Parts: sequence; C-alpha cells; structure tokens
Amino acid sequence: MREELLGQTTGTAIPGLNGEKIKNAQIPNIPVLEQRRIVAELDALQEQVDTLKHLQSKTAVELDALLPAILDRAFKGEL
Repeated sequence: MREELLGQTTGTAIPGLNGEKIKNAQIPNIPVLEQRRIVAELDALQEQVDTLKHLQSKTAVELDALLPAILDRAFKGEL
C-alpha cells in the first residue's frame, strides 16, 4: 500500500501522494476477526509497555533515594 501511494514523487506537500492516487488505492479488506486479533495484540503490547514504564519509574525513584547514601559512604571512604 505504501509503495502504491508513495511510489512516485509528484511535487506535492507529501511526496508522491495526490488525490487521484488516494481515490484509486486498493485498500486491503481485512476480516473483522483479524482486525480484532490485531487490536487485542496491540492492546496486550501497550499493557506491557505501561507495566514497564511503571517499573522503570519505581526503579528511578529507588535509585534517586540510594544515591545520597552511596555518595555519603563514598566520601567517608566506606566503599
């Protein structure tokens, strides 16, 4: 689809994309069940991303809390 729409440069704002190409584009007919499967997979991936962001945020808070203690020990020569 991308190659069909953007295949030739025509000097428009979006290279190779014009009204005629859009009207004549062959849009694939993906069955609804397949669309739902894709959406479910993307939702699951987004949930994993959200979980990882939360874990990263918690880890950053914990590291920020540890840094002063580590620096204190380092300057006291206890490391």
